[in-house]
Amino acid sequence: MRFLFAITLLFYLSYAREPYEYGRYTSYYGEQDVSVVKIQEDLYMGKEVPDVKVKTFNGEVSLRGFTAGKPTALLFAYYTCDTVCPITAGNLYKVSKGLPQEYRYVVLSFDERDNLQTMENFTRKNFGSSELPHNWLVGLLQKEDIKKLTQSVGYKFYYIDRDRIFIHPNVTIFLSPEGKVMRYLYGAFLRERDISLAFVDAQREKPTINNLVDLAILACYRYDHSRGRYSVDPTLIFAGMGLLGLFATLTLAYIYGKNRKEVHL
Repeated sequence: MRFLFAITLLFYLSYAREPYEYGRYTSYYGEQDVSVVKIQEDLYMGKEVPDVKVKTFNGEVSLRGFTAGKPTALLFAYYTCDTVCPITAGNLYKVSKGLPQEYRYVVLSFDERDNLQTMENFTRKNFGSSELPHNWLVGLLQKEDIKKLTQSVGYKFYYIDRDRIFIHPNVTIFLSPEGKVMRYLYGAFLRERDISLAFVDAQREKPTINNLVDLAILACYRYDHSRGRYSVDPTLIFAGMGLLGLFATLTLAYIYGKNRKEVHL
């Protein structure tokens, strides 16, 4: 009996690995449940993300150095993904061409097995080239930095060994010029208007002269958490209808009073 127990224990230990190693990876949170990837936004809004070193095709760069003073869209992905990650990244890249060049875009892998080859395959497939615009950064992180950065924004994920896929939030995170979390936008096909407004939202703490008009436009919109997009603020619609009604009433009253005077004359 002791012999069987010893064999069983050795078999178990041979497969018991650290949570982040492949083959037995679940998550840092020890669960295999889709609900684990839900982001509790209230806990992270306004929090500053840590600086980390990012490995690129041209060497190592500082995340803070690349994004300093610029509003940034941060997207986590894994480069062997053939479903939502490339779709989201490709759509963001396409939309970015019509937005101001001062905005920054960062795509980082949360998969510690990714390397320069998988990253190159990903960029060539989804961006057309590994040579990206100056305001784009695609890179790799060390294991400890993956954990540090993802946890700082509430980004959770786990690996399903059977299907060889990661379960993770499909979200683009917008950071302020100071590196604080300002907005989460969910979905693979984000609209240009929503991305543009999220960038303006990211700068609302310290607006610049160039985006004062954008801030005025943003005041007409409200972020709808249930739909994950910006919608025209209904209070403004009702206020506008009220003002229009008041103007119409005053106009009719003026015309009526003028006609009465003409009749008496």
